[in-house]
Amino acid sequence: MGQRLLLVFVSFCAFAQDPRGTILGRVLDASGSAIPKASVKVVNEATGLTNTSISNESGDYRAPYLNPGSYRVEAEIQGFTRLVRPGVQVRTTEIVTLDLEMKVGQVSDSVEVKAETPLLNTADVSLGQVIDQRRIEELPLFAGNAMDLVHLAPGTVNGTNLRLRKAPFNAAPSQFGTNGTGNNNNDFTIDGVVNVYSDGTAPRVAFSPPQTAIAEFKVQTSAFDASAGFSLGSNVNVTTKFGTNELHGELHHWLRHSKLDAPTIFQNRAGQKLALYQDNRFGGSAGAPLSIPGLYSGKNRTFWFYAFEANLFGDPNVGSQITTVPTAEMRRGDLSPLLRLSANNQVYDPRSTAAVAGGRFQRQPIPGNLIPTSRLDPVAQRLLQAWPLPNQTGTSDFRNNFFLSGKALETYWTNIGRIDHAFSESHRIFVRMHRDYWQEDKNRLFGPDNITGIILNRINRGAAFDDV
Repeated sequence: MGQRLLLVFVSFCAFAQDPRGTILGRVLDASGSAIPKASVKVVNEATGLTNTSISNESGDYRAPYLNPGSYRVEAEIQGFTRLVRPGVQVRTTEIVTLDLEMKVGQVSDSVEVKAETPLLNTADVSLGQVIDQRRIEELPLFAGNAMDLVHLAPGTVNGTNLRLRKAPFNAAPSQFGTNGTGNNNNDFTIDGVVNVYSDGTAPRVAFSPPQTAIAEFKVQTSAFDASAGFSLGSNVNVTTKFGTNELHGELHHWLRHSKLDAPTIFQNRAGQKLALYQDNRFGGSAGAPLSIPGLYSGKNRTFWFYAFEANLFGDPNVGSQITTVPTAEMRRGDLSPLLRLSANNQVYDPRSTAAVAGGRFQRQPIPGNLIPTSRLDPVAQRLLQAWPLPNQTGTSDFRNNFFLSGKALETYWTNIGRIDHAFSESHRIFVRMHRDYWQEDKNRLFGPDNITGIILNRINRGAAFDDV
């Protein structure tokens, strides 16, 4: 099975939803009157990128297309003291309303106002929950997939069981409902790019970025604007990380092992040990200004970010199973135990087929269901050697007499990289690319060396280009 995905995003396309935030408000004097033509600078405190706007006749200003993060807002105009408001938090897709009250004085003087970012979003009617970077990095994730944190949003209900929701598995992470909309009715985007895969049955998340590559994401549960109303359920909009003016990086390794688990009741009854289960998830990420010593410094202008993660594990929930195999008597042609259960289990000799009245045919029963050794096909006898003998009692009719404690072998790795560049205060671009690979080796019914089994694989390739 193969799957390829290519995503391209340009910000001026009408079908795309912009994932960035906005700061807007009014510039006022002490009496509450509007101050027109004031210069308002919104500076990203991590990258130094600046967005400058001029208040209009009503004192309104607007700074759009802001990546999630902390911002410093500066307002100045002749005849008033310069106003500085640091630590203004901007979240994915959210609009922060921030009015700026200026005091009469010299512009060379400044007043720094320290206050909390308004928590109530009064600029639009969309409802949802932002899953910020601290939650993504610090909350425990059993499968290491940050998309599982969608359940932190109010009104979100898990629509499946508690099976692993790992990044390569796009079914389980997609099965949730919000506010009674039912399962598989959700839309997914990355940096505003459509991130949905459908095989004709249900829409699913196509690519789950590594936990260390996500800046934050928002689960919008109702009242979307016109750019996001493509589904009955919620819209999950992921914003990827980007580089800053300082070098930041990390390495991680997460381990789960069968030596830390207890055997199941079936393994105890069959006298089998736990299947060897080794779950290794490891990787690293880093971001910084793009600089070439002696030639170019990207501080406050050009930034890079890259993340890699691999997950090598075996899934015993897929490999362990109960099935039916031929008994030693059956291999020798002795099917008499079946006949003792019921006369309906009588075996008939195919070579004794003869025509009878009415255009019908009739065969003779094999006495006692004992097939002569001379009638056993040598090829079939060789094939039977690939089947193991029963290892548990099973039912009275010889079903479910074999238990295997095995596993499906899973291999997954992903790469994601991003470059941001500012030509000027009013012109910025970013390019993002990702690729992941997943392979699943499973259904080895009678052990890893058996001829049965299937190998599935999937490749995702994605790219995004944004020009503001």
